[in-house]
Amino acid sequence: MPAQAPAPTAPAPAVPGAEARARPLGARRPGGPRARGRRIALVAYYSFAALIIASCTLQLARQVFFLPFAPSPYGSCEEGLLALVQAVERAREAAPGTDGEDAALARFRSTLAPAWTYRDGVAVSCRGSEDNERALDAIERLRYAEEHAARREAGDLAPLRRRVRAIVDGQLGPASPR
Repeated sequence: MPAQAPAPTAPAPAVPGAEARARPLGARRPGGPRARGRRIALVAYYSFAALIIASCTLQLARQVFFLPFAPSPYGSCEEGLLALVQAVERAREAAPGTDGEDAALARFRSTLAPAWTYRDGVAVSCRGSEDNERALDAIERLRYAEEHAARREAGDLAPLRRRVRAIVDGQLGPASPR
């Protein structure tokens, strides 16, 4: 009897992990408790991240698109616009001082605040009229310019005002007009 050759065996893969690539499609990877735990941890992690992202997106959308505003207490758009202009004028007069930029801005904004808290309500009452919308836009630009002027004036003039006040108090005496 002739000697039989041994049956050929499959050669061992030369590259680690090659057996995973040699698996046919649709075959499950061997999964033990570690693999299942890893999948559970990944699902929990990504679910938590998605929850945070969704929560932040909702909060931003609510603040941008659904911010509540105080309704205008003024009877008409024109009354509201007039109140906003008068508030800007009062704030301009209240801002100057010798105590610096931060205090001048605080005075300006606090004087402006009562009427300007209703700005969105005034805008709603002016909606539909081109002239009133343009007037509101001009008033808003004036407020912005006056606030920056108060800031610049406080930064530039406050030191000079303090110096002159010191001269008046020191050289001209307390009886001088203030």
